[in-house]
Amino acid sequence: MSTPTSTRRRLLAFAAALALPPLRTRAETPPVLLGTSTAGGGFALYGETLERILNRRSGRALVRTQRTRGTAENLVLLREGKIDAALIQGTAAGELLAQGPASGLRILFAMYPSAGLLAVPAASSARRLEDLRGRPVVFGVRASGLVTLARQVFDGIGLDIERDFEAIYVEQAAQSPRLMIEGRADALWGAGEGWPGFVQVAQAPGGARFIGPAREQIPRILARHPLLQAMDVPAGTYPGIEVPLPSVGSVNWILAREDLDEARAGAFVEALHAAAAELAAALPQAAFSTLANTLASAPSPELLHPVLRRPR
Repeated sequence: MSTPTSTRRRLLAFAAALALPPLRTRAETPPVLLGTSTAGGGFALYGETLERILNRRSGRALVRTQRTRGTAENLVLLREGKIDAALIQGTAAGELLAQGPASGLRILFAMYPSAGLLAVPAASSARRLEDLRGRPVVFGVRASGLVTLARQVFDGIGLDIERDFEAIYVEQAAQSPRLMIEGRADALWGAGEGWPGFVQVAQAPGGARFIGPAREQIPRILARHPLLQAMDVPAGTYPGIEVPLPSVGSVNWILAREDLDEARAGAFVEALHAAAAELAAALPQAAFSTLANTLASAPSPELLHPVLRRPR
């Protein structure tokens, strides 16, 4: 973790870098192709909000989003050079970044933390995650980071989402909340603030209640999956959360190939840094998407894209 002094120094160095003459004129710089997720997913919402705000502020196509099936497909597309950058779930990103520079991927910007939760109908008798054992639970799109997080959380309390639940997977994230609202599932797995599926079930007739790991289960989960972090979901995040709700999760990242040229990477980072307040106003969970949080949260400076660590 960076110290406040080192973070300030990197911020000053980055500001100096932005004052340098561009490596390529704006007209010649193609947009950054950004992989997101399926329609109705939190990553699609974040990416499309980012695209709209950055392109409008820049007066050009600075970013172009591409819907995908989520983290797993995004990583394949990155490695194959079919996209320039992608939104990657935190623990999947952490596993790759633990390889150091050998992964070939670098941090371009921080997204936001996502703490895993189950939503159940407000009238449900379930009070703990294990109360849903043997019952139909919507876990999302198989290739998404949400499913990766679910596997880790439930594994940490000794459960397997395939063996111990009637696991339901969908083709599009937008399908997930309907299954619970229509009574075809007893719970919906999701994560983070402002997640579209949770917004829908919380606003549906009857409302929803949210369940995280019990406090005594959290150390077991973290011991088994140390890339996760303990997190509290703030009160009021969704209707039905009246006090902070303990859970576990991770910081999601915008990752890019190391060879994404500095002209495009720099233009993207500069624009996102400048638009941070507007992005947070449009999407409250994106308030975490700042240059300071990116630098402070990076596991190591060498894992930042070169545009963020140019020597001075």
